Amino acid sequence: MGLRGRIFGLRVCAVGASGLGLVLGFPVCASAATSVTSAPVGCNSSWPVVAHRAGGVTVKLPAGEALPVACAEQTGYATSESTLAIAGDGALIYSPAETENSMARSVNGGASWQLTYPAAEQPTSFWNTVDPDVVADRRTGRVFWSHATGPVRNESSLPDGSGFYLAAAYGFQVYNSADNGLTWNTADYSTAPTGDWEKVFVGPPPPAATGAPQPVGYPDVVYLCANSPVEVSGPGRLCYKSLDGGATFTIAGYASPTASNPPDVCPPLNFNTGVVDSSGTTYQPVDCENSAYVLVSHDEGASYTWIPVPGAPTGTPTSGTNLKLAIDDANNLYAIWTANGLLYMSVSKDHARSWSTPMMVAAPGVTNVDLPAVAAGAPGHVAITYYASTDPSAQMETAYITESEDAAAPQPLFYSGALNDPADPIFHDYGLSDSPRADFVGGSFDSPGTHFWAGVVKQLGPPDASGYIQTTGYVGTLRFSPSTPAAVPTQ
Repeated sequence: MGLRGRIFGLRVCAVGASGLGLVLGFPVCASAATSVTSAPVGCNSSWPVVAHRAGGVTVKLPAGEALPVACAEQTGYATSESTLAIAGDGALIYSPAETENSMARSVNGGASWQLTYPAAEQPTSFWNTVDPDVVADRRTGRVFWSHATGPVRNESSLPDGSGFYLAAAYGFQVYNSADNGLTWNTADYSTAPTGDWEKVFVGPPPPAATGAPQPVGYPDVVYLCANSPVEVSGPGRLCYKSLDGGATFTIAGYASPTASNPPDVCPPLNFNTGVVDSSGTTYQPVDCENSAYVLVSHDEGASYTWIPVPGAPTGTPTSGTNLKLAIDDANNLYAIWTANGLLYMSVSKDHARSWSTPMMVAAPGVTNVDLPAVAAGAPGHVAITYYASTDPSAQMETAYITESEDAAAPQPLFYSGALNDPADPIFHDYGLSDSPRADFVGGSFDSPGTHFWAGVVKQLGPPDASGYIQTTGYVGTLRFSPSTPAAVPTQ
């Protein structure tokens, strides 16, 4: 029946671990009663969920085997450009919440939420000016949150609506939490030559034998890359690294321009979040005018090799980001992008040197796919969250998760589920001039890499007379059971 590392959403611990209970005969982590590993709330069996292959081909499950159930809850706090991390104990950390200076935290599977924020940070009085980004190091459980800084971001006296245009970014701060999002330490680089679109990622260092500097006091390297020196236009993409768990940062190097940069036009806003494999190699995706690329670095971002991704659409200076990456615990890379209103994925099993034929992986029957975000966990475990609609002319869209446990297989099985009633959609991309907008959404696997949560934006109505849209954070998951197969033989 394809039993997995979760039982009705509960995280399964290894036999012999201390402080365990039993659920259906499986040992469960002691923290399950008070963390996200508890059975998720807000589940609705009437929301559509389907099993399918690539290309939108639906699959009928064998008798006695069940589809997952979609679950979602509101954070109750206003939000904008959202990301989500899962701390080491399973706590959900959703960014941003209420203001761009705070996040929402849930330790009971989304049933209730409280605010969390650093004691020391440069505040902002505006929405949509700092590109907040939260991630978790799945190897350690530590959470990292970043946002851009700037000279007038805390000036509430500026006229309404002027913050987006006047709050120029210059510098960044990175906050880290070693206690599952309860308290935060601050690394202040508010005078660094970086602008906006900062992205944080974390992973092991290259082996010491390569001569790469090694972390001290924390096992992994923390990276932050951002436009440099000017927000939006760059024209460069500058990366920093931390070798002490996010306490201090030094310049790693430029992702663009570099000596290995091909003769192409690669706007800094077309770069996206990097990933790190088990040998410390980093990979960053970018859409350029003539090709989409993965930038590969074996020396902690000091130098890069640019590898084209066949089949991925090219970008233009005004297209924004499209290509995105995830990496699983077996070092399989997953690239996703949208084209013609649909969602595609390609897989590399050889460190980005070659890629599989692109697969259309969106839920059967949907179109207008918007703002997809991808994450990976245990080998083969991949999930994508996005907005879409079954009506090509629809103005409002539904949030979806598409998830697989054998995504690296020749013919993977996917489960796709709506996180809201499609008859009552939750999102309309009204454009960058409206506030708050959502340039991106996010999602994350837990530490074992088997349980995915999505963090998106729910709009509570159309824009008011001033263009403002009331929102709330919206967090969802697919609840799998022991009778949900991880794979089904090709029919």
